[in-house]
Amino acid sequence: MEEEEKQEVEIKKNHEITTQENNKPIPNHDNSTEEDSISEHISKKINYKNLIYYNPGMKIEIINNEGITNYDLNFKIILIGNSGVGKSCITLKATKDIFKEDFTSTIGFLFFSYHVKINDKLIKLQIWDTCGQEIYKALITQFYRSSALAIICYSVTDRKSFKDVEAWIKNVKSNSNPDCKLFLIANKIDLPNRVISTEEGKKCQKENGFECYMETSAKNGINVNELFVNCTLTLYKELDKYIKEKELMELSNRIKLNDDSNYEEKDCAC
Repeated sequence: MEEEEKQEVEIKKNHEITTQENNKPIPNHDNSTEEDSISEHISKKINYKNLIYYNPGMKIEIINNEGITNYDLNFKIILIGNSGVGKSCITLKATKDIFKEDFTSTIGFLFFSYHVKINDKLIKLQIWDTCGQEIYKALITQFYRSSALAIICYSVTDRKSFKDVEAWIKNVKSNSNPDCKLFLIANKIDLPNRVISTEEGKKCQKENGFECYMETSAKNGINVNELFVNCTLTLYKELDKYIKEKELMELSNRIKLNDDSNYEEKDCAC
């Protein structure tokens, strides 16, 4: 009993995330209003040792405001893995600070938004939390293509969920864009009946070229925010490429709108 209490104290000491809510202005973006420029910031204690592509000169803020419409970049993130590994619990803990022991399996999809500001760039993650049941796999694959990053999750207490990681990798590579990033997440590390070791997880990462391997606990909040900050940092490192893609898309849309307008004017003149 004393050993369990010591472990719990150590977990809280190293990983507990504290929140402090206050209103702060966000720098105005194009077409922003005064109301849009005020957002609710959440100052969270992050374990920076578990962040990738991070340097001390970076300023990172997690921003809680589902109504944000003015952001620099928007990325679609998809969570996949067997049913019951804790995908929804991870996302709910990170976005709502909620954990439910009796959370029921997701049917279809759940959608969440997660906003991270890195230096002067506000980035939105559109998180698609998917169901893991076999009967829905065909439905899920059609949403892979537009995903910037896929998080494959397994439970450290479930050997089958770990073995099935390979099948999930094949699904992503067969249906997503070639440059879709891959994360491997080992969840439920708070449970005592662990059967998948850290060494096995890291070996899987190395053999399959995962961008990142992390161990999480949705219950205790271990690495849940670090996970999504890492997703943001991974995409941020290719910021110039994504900004150019966004500019080209906006230009293409403007050209299309102008073409449609000219066509309508000519049609009316006839």
